[in-house]
Formats: sequence, structure tokens, C-alpha cells
Amino acid sequence: MALCAVLKESSEQKDPLFALELAMRQQKNSVSALPCRIAFSNAGIRDIYVIPVARGKSGKLLLMEKHPFRTQRGVVIAIAPLPGLSPKIDEDHPTWLQLQIRELDPRFDMNRTRIHPSKSTNHVTEGRWTLGFSNAETCMAAREMIVDETRNQRSFIERQIAQLLQCDGIELSSDT
Repeated sequence: MALCAVLKESSEQKDPLFALELAMRQQKNSVSALPCRIAFSNAGIRDIYVIPVARGKSGKLLLMEKHPFRTQRGVVIAIAPLPGLSPKIDEDHPTWLQLQIRELDPRFDMNRTRIHPSKSTNHVTEGRWTLGFSNAETCMAAREMIVDETRNQRSFIERQIAQLLQCDGIELSSDT
């Protein structure tokens, strides 16, 4: 099933990055969406799609709902940075995927610092999401998608750092 998601600017996020359009298709070199459920304390249980996306140095995990009127569109309900998610399948419930959520330090997010200068503190918010999948295989596939996208982001950053260090005459040993 193909989905197309349009990410709109919200009142909290005035970054043009959030106005991009993602085409999610089950093809090679594209972003895949897996259906699951999540329980938010203020919104109850919701049927969503989980989509890990790494492009260059940026990596995000998107949680989306289907648009109520447009079957080929979705609405982003939550975004988390890929680094530090540490996806783990619950030992007692093999259809549950647990993710550690860390809000990025706003000192490193220049768009947020310009918009909300009073919020540029050293405070890091932590939390946990538990995603429920229809079966253990889908849960494992979601975990692997997140790990793969995180690995892609890390590889990109490592290549960039290696190029910078080689320009300065320093060479990295490839132990990773």
C-alpha cells in the first residue's frame, strides 16, 4: 500500500523542513511505513504508521495517522530524533517495540533557538514510546527499519567527519 504524507508547519515548528512532502512506497531506496498502535495519555489508543527517515545528517522517526478524508495522505502526530532511540522488543510482549525518546538539545537546533530564544536551556526531555504491532514479525521489521536508518545516518556523519579530518592531515582508523 502506498501512502503520501504532507508534513505541515505547526505552531511550534516553523522550520521549512517540516513543510516537505514524503512519498512512502514499498520500493527500493524509498521510505516504508509500517502500521501499528500507540497509546497517548491524552488521546487514547491510535492507529498509526511508523516511518524512520534518515537523509544525510538528519534522522527522524515519524508517527503518522491516515488523513481522515484523503486515503493517500497522512498527518504527522509526533517526531523524534533517530539517535538514541535504542529500539527494543519487549521480552514479555513480542509485538511491542519500546523506544527511548530524547528531545534534541535546542542549543544545537539553530532554527528553534532563533524562534524561541528563551527556550535555549540545557534541559533534555526524556520519555518512552511503546508501539504495538499486529505480530512479532512486523515488530521485528520495524525495529530493523529503525536500526538501518540510524546506521545510514551514522555512516553519513562518519564519512563527513573522516573527510574533514583528512583535509586537516589526520587519518581515522576504521575500527567500527
